[in-house]
Amino acid sequence: MAIEAGMPVDMVQIDITKTWELLGEVIGDSVHESLIDQLFSQFCLGK
Repeated sequence: MAIEAGMPVDMVQIDITKTWELLGEVIGDSVHESLIDQLFSQFCLGK
């Protein structure tokens, strides 16, 4: 995972987005890109 490797926040976002997509497939639901954008705009430092 990118966060464990000390990668930049943008790279971590890729992992989180992919995880949301896979979780949506497993549970039969989907996550909107706007949710991911909202999380990163409110909680990420350096943006």
